[in-house]
Amino acid sequence: MKKILSLEPSQAAIGEILNFIETTTLTVLEHQTVFIHLMKTYYALEAYPIVLEKGIDYHSKLILDENNPDLEKLYELIYLSAMALEKYDIAYGYIGHRRRVLPVTKQYLAALDLIEFKKKTNQNYTEDIEKLLTDNLPDKTRLSLLKALLVVYLKQGHANKAITLIDDLKRLDYEQSYIPLYLKTLLSLQNFDEAKKVASQYREDKRYAMDAFMALLKIYIHENDRHRLAILDGDFNERLDDQPLEFKEEAYRLFAQYYQSIKIQYLHESYEKKHKAVLRELKKVKKVQETTSDDDASGIQVTDHQVSIDTPSVRSKQNIYHLDAIIELTSYAHQIDYNKNYREFLRLFFIRASEFVEVSDFIVFTKEDDMLYHYKKERLYDKALVKETYEQTIIAEMLIDGQERFGTPETMTYQKNILTGKPVDDAFKYYYSFALYDLGVFVVYMQDEISDPGTYYDLFKGIATIIYASFKDEERLKKLRSDNNFYENIFKSDIIQMRIMEPHHSNYNVASQKLLQVDSHLPYELFLRNLGVHEVKNYEQTIQRMFQKPGQMDVITYVYLDKQIREKMISIAHKETIYIISIFDDITYIYDEKAKLIEEATVDFETSLLNLNALHHNFENYIKDKGSFLMISFNESILPIYGSDTALKFFKEFGQRSQKFFEEGTVYRYNTYLLFVYIPINDIRSVTRLLKDYIKYLNATESVVISYEKFEPKIAVIRYPVVTEEKLPSKIFRYLELSLDYLKRTNPDDEFIFFEHSIYENEVFEQQVINYLNQAIETNQLSLSFEQIIDLNRQVIWQYESDLILENIAVDSKYLHVIAKKRNRLQALEHHHIKMVCEFLSTLEKETEKLIKITIPVSKDTFNDIHFNPYVFGLFKTYGIPFEFIRFKIYGDNLKINQHLNQMKELTDVGIGLDTTSVEAALSYPFNALHLSLKGHDDKWYQYIQSMQTLLNHHQMACIIKDVKTNDQRSKLQSLGITYIQGQMYQPITADRLYLKIKENVSHET
Repeated sequence: MKKILSLEPSQAAIGEILNFIETTTLTVLEHQTVFIHLMKTYYALEAYPIVLEKGIDYHSKLILDENNPDLEKLYELIYLSAMALEKYDIAYGYIGHRRRVLPVTKQYLAALDLIEFKKKTNQNYTEDIEKLLTDNLPDKTRLSLLKALLVVYLKQGHANKAITLIDDLKRLDYEQSYIPLYLKTLLSLQNFDEAKKVASQYREDKRYAMDAFMALLKIYIHENDRHRLAILDGDFNERLDDQPLEFKEEAYRLFAQYYQSIKIQYLHESYEKKHKAVLRELKKVKKVQETTSDDDASGIQVTDHQVSIDTPSVRSKQNIYHLDAIIELTSYAHQIDYNKNYREFLRLFFIRASEFVEVSDFIVFTKEDDMLYHYKKERLYDKALVKETYEQTIIAEMLIDGQERFGTPETMTYQKNILTGKPVDDAFKYYYSFALYDLGVFVVYMQDEISDPGTYYDLFKGIATIIYASFKDEERLKKLRSDNNFYENIFKSDIIQMRIMEPHHSNYNVASQKLLQVDSHLPYELFLRNLGVHEVKNYEQTIQRMFQKPGQMDVITYVYLDKQIREKMISIAHKETIYIISIFDDITYIYDEKAKLIEEATVDFETSLLNLNALHHNFENYIKDKGSFLMISFNESILPIYGSDTALKFFKEFGQRSQKFFEEGTVYRYNTYLLFVYIPINDIRSVTRLLKDYIKYLNATESVVISYEKFEPKIAVIRYPVVTEEKLPSKIFRYLELSLDYLKRTNPDDEFIFFEHSIYENEVFEQQVINYLNQAIETNQLSLSFEQIIDLNRQVIWQYESDLILENIAVDSKYLHVIAKKRNRLQALEHHHIKMVCEFLSTLEKETEKLIKITIPVSKDTFNDIHFNPYVFGLFKTYGIPFEFIRFKIYGDNLKINQHLNQMKELTDVGIGLDTTSVEAALSYPFNALHLSLKGHDDKWYQYIQSMQTLLNHHQMACIIKDVKTNDQRSKLQSLGITYIQGQMYQPITADRLYLKIKENVSHET
């Protein structure tokens, strides 16, 4: 049986199968298998009636077929045969029979049959495809259905539905066969941008190039893009001739209609002729098909016969062909890149011309430079001729009379071959020559004999005209190139430093590259990096503004690397792009000269007073003589009120009046708001009298700049060489600055001060203290001391208040804090103080398992810092200190409680106590205690303390009296009901002694 099933379809195979069935005993299943193979053989031999008859007969004899999936192939053959015989009722019935026996996973095969059935019987099968696509199908089947549905949607005009299928097609169609339908869909939706993008992508793809051509043709016509349409025409004109007639008919019709609409008559007529010719061929094909159909029906064979074609018809067709060739060559000549030299232009042009006509040689001679161009087999040779070499040739003859010539070599006047310089031989059989007006000659050598000169005359005449036009174009291009080279040489010259900037590209000439130390195409972003940080934003804004519209000019100065650059820029529009042309000037030398002049200047340009430079020049003479140095400040409180401009005018008036007063002295502007005056006297009485007169003079006159404001001068005086013999100007200036600062801090009501060396010594001492303090903080050399707060009722130590001491320097703690505040080290000092207390408590707990309550004084400036709470919590967490053992005593007036309520609440919520030295603060917030100093012995003072004690007790706040020095004071305070006191009568105790004392007490307890 295996041999029978392997037989190929043939009449002999049918005989063998029938014989096998009759002579062999088979099971039901074997008989069914052989019978189905027999039906396959009949179907392959197109014996559809037999398949229909025998298949239906076999089916009718079956008792049960539900569980017999092999029968589906028989039912399929019956269905296909019925469709071939157009017996649609039988076909429809067997679609149902086949569906019934197919497995669930193969049910889609019956659905495919139904779709094919409806397609053949002109029924709507759109819904069937849509429904089938919702099932689980093989990718190949799904792809086929998607393409079929896409075609249906396009025929029905439902492009909006068709576009929804594209994503699935892209996923399944690896060969991208959907592209033609995709392009039609996009065009139907008028989505021309996407259609253009897709068509341009497949323009060079051999499979879909012509579909892309048709899409681009319709798009360019819609956009009225003549230029791209001409390029498209040139690129696809030759391939269009090989396309089916229907395709050519549509393309020629579209070209003809478009050129008619834009009134290009010769192109319209050309394509209209092509269109009509294609229509005639289509009619002929249709008639042939109808005739063939009739002949086939009658059984008559048609034999082709030779039909004679008269010459006029051929001539007409050739003329049309040559006209098309000239049009295409004209278009192609303008598509060649104008940047190519003329030799390359001719070579490319003749290669294209050779596609329309076979010639032996193309020859072009240019009269201007005696250059001969010779094209042969895709190669172009050029050489310059000496006049004597072409005098007795067709070239010289045509340059003289300008007449066209054509014929066989024997008809030439001169039998000299211009190419070889030898007599004309059999290298060519026919020639055409045309004068290119007064510019040169065009000659063509033909390989074949020509009986009718008119056969190629029009074509070569057109080519000659194109070459003449190219001569004129080359003349214009040479002028443009010359102008372009001229401007390019200007750009490349070292005369000017220039940059041409586009939105995304910059081009620097050699001179600007040297100046700015950049590459020729340095990116804009890298250029900005070399600008001063404060100048980048202004430069970016200027460039953005210049790019907004053409015709703008600007000049900007900036620092680039170590140079001062002045950039002049102008915005110019070219086509649709705006360019910024910049010229750079290095003006560093101007700034250097200016800086040098300023450095050497002796007059302050704002106040017209002598400046600090003049003072340094004259100072050597001053220290050789006896005199006094004055440093004078004025009423600086006006600055925040009137602003810097008005204050400067006020200071200028102040300086001018001072100069007017000190007639025998010299007035200098020391800095922005300070004057330096030298007077040639150093007697203390004379100097004092002069200063008083000066102050009286200033107070007696009203300011012109700011009425009702006084100058309020503060003066520091050095009588030289009475109080110092220092010769360094910087030291003298420092003495005066310190004295002026000392006057403002300690005696603000005084108007002048005479320098004493102790002022400088105090400054030096304070600097030494602060240096030592900084070192002590870094190396942990500070020590803790604890003042005792006594509970008078119980006669015990209620709490300890910590303090910092410098053991190696005899400096009071309060003075230490004053110096730290003056030198901006108070916050660091107090942070270190808190850290030392935490370290002490941590050590104490580890060694004794005991803790004591400690009050830590903190200035309001440190407490008000936003980092205070995080710092404290971080320390307590690090050292494991319970919050309730620490209190902070905030000292200082004007503590703004309302601004720090959240900060204070954050501390008190965890158990940290807060004390204050400000009565106002204590009355505004529930502090734990108020610390008051005992400042007097008057009864009124004691009554004040007693009333505060009563008030604070009522609000559960402690009242601690400080600075208690005697037993009488203690007794008096105790009689008034005061509970807590602190003072000198209770000596402070160091951290080490306190630690030993607590440890000793713990050992006694155990």
